[in-house]
Amino acid sequence: MLFMCNRLMDKYARLMPRLDIINIEFLKGISQLFGIFFHFVFESFGQQNTNPGGKGLNDALVQLKTAISRIRGDCGQWVKSRSPFSSSISTPLNMPLSHTDSRLNGIANSNLKHVTSTSFGLKERCTGADTISLVARLLQKSKGHLHSILLQNNAAIVDDFYVHLVGSVPDLVEQIHRTTARLLLHISGYADRIANAKWEVKELGMEHNGYVDLLLGEFKHYKMRLAQGGIRQEVQDTLIEYGLEHLSDTIVEGLSRVKRCTNEGRALMSLDFQVLITGLQHFLTINVKPKLLRVETFIKAFYLPETDYVHWARIHPEYTKNQIMGLINLVATMKGWKRKTKLEVLEKIESASTL
Repeated sequence: MLFMCNRLMDKYARLMPRLDIINIEFLKGISQLFGIFFHFVFESFGQQNTNPGGKGLNDALVQLKTAISRIRGDCGQWVKSRSPFSSSISTPLNMPLSHTDSRLNGIANSNLKHVTSTSFGLKERCTGADTISLVARLLQKSKGHLHSILLQNNAAIVDDFYVHLVGSVPDLVEQIHRTTARLLLHISGYADRIANAKWEVKELGMEHNGYVDLLLGEFKHYKMRLAQGGIRQEVQDTLIEYGLEHLSDTIVEGLSRVKRCTNEGRALMSLDFQVLITGLQHFLTINVKPKLLRVETFIKAFYLPETDYVHWARIHPEYTKNQIMGLINLVATMKGWKRKTKLEVLEKIESASTL
């Protein structure tokens, strides 16, 4: 229905040169209609914190948050008070799908329950992303017509709509797919498993830790869900990549929580990583190692000289403050740093991060 509406708006725009007096109101209507649709797709499929790592939001997520804030400001009477987190434009992008209003825009509660119970609505989520992408492409085709029928002094309004709303659709699609990967790949509890593994070993054998086999099993099951989900191969490949990023985030978080470790335990981390890479490569066609570079870089940081950690933290903003603090605390314990030395390093890292 929305596709038909968009095509009709495009045809209507071609007939509007004689209706100059209402041209700007027509554009406002298009903007509000698309904004409501954008907001609905976001609340239905994109409400999940998909950026746990790094210092702050990435550029795409910042732009998406700005777009949502603008929509809630411009279309507040239609999009707010629908769910507990829609009433404030400053709401963070971290609420799960299950918290959304189950009757939003007329969708029946039973239908939404079906969506969330079948692989977290894999097919529905991908369809939502494809749909808003198609609408955005149709709007892009109409941009020239809108410019031609509006008075010259209204051109900035057209550009603003396309830059800040239509231009944010790729960010929304990315958010939806990242959310889907994190909901469908069931590894949220593995950070604690990794942190609590035995790292105070005295000898390095040939055996890797058991969590590696469990992670491989979870990812193989994730790949199977995608293959059986009725979605395009291109989207499957995208979700595999985001799944690997989620896996990388989880492992780094787990390693950053390790409290005690020997030099042999450090070597065991590298062994686990190599076994994981080899195992994943057996059933994935893409090159796995670059997607897990954050893990390898974090493990290698255990071997840095004491004087290098401040610089290392500065050039690796992809790690959170807590992850870097966990690394420093573990290294300080392993190498017998003086308490004053550890505090000085942490203070310098903290000072550098606020610049």
